[in-house]
Amino acid sequence: MRSAGRTISTAVAAIALALAVPTAERASAATLEEKTFTWKRPMYAGDCEISSGATWTLYANGTARLDATVFSVDGDDAWLMWARLLDADRAVLGEIRVAGSSSTKFVKNLPVQFRRYRWLASGRFDSDLFDLVEYVSLSKHC
Repeated sequence: MRSAGRTISTAVAAIALALAVPTAERASAATLEEKTFTWKRPMYAGDCEISSGATWTLYANGTARLDATVFSVDGDDAWLMWARLLDADRAVLGEIRVAGSSSTKFVKNLPVQFRRYRWLASGRFDSDLFDLVEYVSLSKHC
């Protein structure tokens, strides 16, 4: 009986310790909330095009990521884009800024005609706006 009592108390101590100390799995289980906005049709400006499927992903911490494919039918072009955050009434809440800058103008150079370029860009916005954002509106120029 004496060894059974030690086994039980050892098991109880092990369970208590496991519950008290967070594991790596528990610590990494939390994920950042996100909202994704995808354009189902291509967008055009001048000689430039962004293919359908372009996506802006906003994260609750105030970061944003663009993933798009762009090209121009003419060489030596650049796609210029501004992304505005809108609420449910489509009122402007703010703009996405280029990461590491105060600029709201995103630029992708398109030096070779008809060559498709993958455009991955990082941005920032006021994280207090995250819950209010329902739409993203783009202004563009080529």
